[in-house]
Formats: sequence, structure tokens, C-alpha cells
Amino acid sequence: MQKGVCVAQHTPVQCASVWEKSMNKKKALSLVLVTALAGSALITGCGSQSTASTDTAATTAATQESAAAESTAAAETETANGELPTIKFVHGYYQTAEEWPAAEVMRQIYADFAELHKDEYTFEAVADETGGEGIYNTALNDLSSGEFYDIADFGGWDITPVASEAGAILDLKPYLDEDQAFKDGVGVCYDQNLTDDGKIYTVREQVEAIGFWYNENLFNEAGADTPDKWQTWDDFNTAVDKLVAAGINPFGLNGGWPSNILTGASLQRNEASREFYQNGLNVTDFNTDAFKETVAFMQDDALGKIDTAYFGPGGDDDNAYTDTFKEGKSAMLFNGVWAAGDAAEVDGAKPAVFPTDEPGKKAALMTGGCGLVVSSKLDEAQTAAAIDFLKYMTSPEIAAKIVEAGVGMAPSTTVDYKAIEGNVTDAAGKLLVEACNLCQSADYQSVGFGTAFGGGIEGEMSAKYAGLKDGSKTPDDVAQELNDFVAAE
Repeated sequence: MQKGVCVAQHTPVQCASVWEKSMNKKKALSLVLVTALAGSALITGCGSQSTASTDTAATTAATQESAAAESTAAAETETANGELPTIKFVHGYYQTAEEWPAAEVMRQIYADFAELHKDEYTFEAVADETGGEGIYNTALNDLSSGEFYDIADFGGWDITPVASEAGAILDLKPYLDEDQAFKDGVGVCYDQNLTDDGKIYTVREQVEAIGFWYNENLFNEAGADTPDKWQTWDDFNTAVDKLVAAGINPFGLNGGWPSNILTGASLQRNEASREFYQNGLNVTDFNTDAFKETVAFMQDDALGKIDTAYFGPGGDDDNAYTDTFKEGKSAMLFNGVWAAGDAAEVDGAKPAVFPTDEPGKKAALMTGGCGLVVSSKLDEAQTAAAIDFLKYMTSPEIAAKIVEAGVGMAPSTTVDYKAIEGNVTDAAGKLLVEACNLCQSADYQSVGFGTAFGGGIEGEMSAKYAGLKDGSKTPDDVAQELNDFVAAE
């Protein structure tokens, strides 16, 4: 399994759940802010510690707690002495090359930036062995004393509601609006991270891009059209029926990640369903045709077509649905581009994006989320350096390097995937490039289910699939139960 194909500073398995985890945090953020800023209860880091370390990852928890304050003080001293300004960047790529090759690639990218600007300012990149989650929790602690990182990569953990309310982070929108290349480089992050009051506090150099994977050999064995030939969701249903008739399991599902992917994809089928989906966080009534038609699809055309659904303990942590695909026992795997390493182990595996009910038009789920965040307390020179770094990380050159190295998918709309494909030799890398290109080229690009509706609804929806599978719940039941959940909040 190729560890490098992942985003959010996680292994592929961790990556598959970080989206949901980050969204589950959001509804508690306002309370956290009040608590943190009052100093009445400090939140401690809860990221798992690793025993591995490298020269670039020699950080301790104690150092991290005061990193922002130390960096700011150092910069002020140096500037006063006529020396170069200093900024500190904290990230979660601490793993050795043997543990995760992508981590070494990212650290080298940071080192190259530091070398490139060594005569202008001192750029210090520091790896936190607690990863994105630990960086997030340290930030919550530091906010209670008015401190924040100079720059940090939160790897999907959304600090922005708390930090922006505290006035601790920089609005990046003015810098994006004055530089089209910068705006192109952040891609979907521009619109997705735009707040109601017209600000953008975070951008990413990677995105969570989701389509699905299929086994061409099994489709051919069943005499079914492969997903690249599908024009509408009717073609999906026809292919699934042919797979079932041939005794081939079309896909695996469980009470979590893959089921919510398919639900989210189905809601991209037409203009009405997309409008409902895009309004997700504000939805109070799920008793609509757009939603109930998708639930009916999940019950009749997805869950109803498979013999086994993995609804055991662990929910979306159960990887049985992935294993069946890797073992050649199921024809499709609903997962993101980071699963290229898994797909490379399967003879005949190829990436695809979802159909819609508009003939020939395709849809992908792409979430930028929280990534690179800049302190609002930096001086002019430090701020300029921080913006330089964000432009560098979202540039076409770095975007290409991130994809070529198998780190993940870059959000940049200027990535030349044809050129990248020629520079990649390993099977997983080629599949990653192809999957990224399909997601980037999709006619419709929407956020993932958890981002669209929030972690609460995502969790509630996950709990409904087992009932839909065994027939104890109907689409009307699901809609009413979600309405009751929203009303009780």
C-alpha cells in the first residue's frame, strides 16, 4: 500500500476519516472560543504521538505551546537589530521517508522555499509530531493567551471559526483578489472557504477529491458498460444489475464514509438536488423530493443490490469494503484520489467520477477545507513573507510536484496533468494523476457530504443506512428523523 497518496497529513486510512472528524468539531467551536479566551479551561492536544522522529521534526509539546510567542519575539528583536525578519511555519509532516515518503517531499519543498528567500527573511519550518490534530489543539490553547502561530498547516482541522472570532488570523481575500495567479492556484478553496462576511482565512495546497475506482476486468466479465461510458445514473443502475446477474459484488458499503460518498454523489444528479445540497448547512427540512429520491436510490439501487454491508463496530473505520475491492471481489470502490495506492494493487483498476442525470456531464466531490492559516499579528515584513509562502505553495510548479510525488491532489486550476503524467513512472502515481485530472475536469464540483451538511447530520445519516438496508426504515422515516434532529439542536 502506498502511504504517499493522501492529504491532510494522515495515512490513507486516517485520511478517510479526517473530513468527518474536522466537521464534528465545528458545532463546538463557539463554546470552545468562549472557554479558551476566558482562560477557564485549556484544551490539551489529543493527537497521537509517534515514536519516530527526524532532524526536521524535533519538536516537543512544550516548545509548541509557546511557538508563536517565541517566533514573534525573535522577529521583533532581529528587525530592531537590522537583521532579517523571521517567521516560523508549523506543519505535520514529521514522518521519516520510510514511514511516509510524502512527508520527506513536503519538508524538502519547505526547505527549498527557505533557501530561495534566505537573503530576504529567515523562514523556519518546524514539524509537529502530533500532526494536524495536535496543531489544532495547541492553537486552541494559545488563543486563550492571545497567541497564535505565525503560519501553520492545520491539515483539515478547522480552526478558522474560533481564530477569526478572536481576531487572530489574517483575511487572505485581498491578496487573492489582487493576484489572479494566486487565485487560480487555490482553486476550489476560494469559493469554498469564503465566509458569509466575505473573507477567506485559509487556503490549501491539497484538496480531498473524491470520485470512485472500478475494476475494468469485472465489468467486462459481466458484459457491463464501464463507468467511463456512462451517460446518466440509469447507466449506473444497468451496470450494477449486470454485475449482480453475473454473481459479482458491485461494491461494498458501510455505515459511514463510502455510503455518504454515494449519497453526496447522487445529490449532484440535477439542478434541484444540487441546490438542496449546496444549501446543506442551512437545511431544516429534509422532507423534500430532492433528498428523498436520493435516499430511495440508496435503499433500492445501492444497499438493496449488495449481499453484504459492513455495519459492524467502528462504522467507517471498518475497511472491509476496501479489502474486497483490493482482493478483486467487488467491482467498485467509493473513495478519493488518495486510494490510488490501493487501486494499484488491483489488476484492471481505473478511476472514475460520478454521472449525473444530464447526459454526459460528470460530478466530483472536492473539499479544500482548512489548511494554511496566517497570524494577523505579524508585522509588515513577516506578512509579506507569509503571503510569499502561500503563493509558492499554490504555484503551478509546486502543485505539479505534489501530484508527481504522489502526495495528493493540488487545487490549482492550472495544473498540466498531461505533462505530469509523462514524469510519473510507478503505477500508483499514474493512477493518481488520472484520478486528479478527472476530478479537476468534472462539470460539477461540490464539497463532501460532511462539509455540505455538517458533522451532526453526517453522523445521523450514517446511522440510517443499516435500517435502509434491512427495510426497517423508509425514505420518509429518514427525512422525518433528520428533521427531528435539526429541530432538537
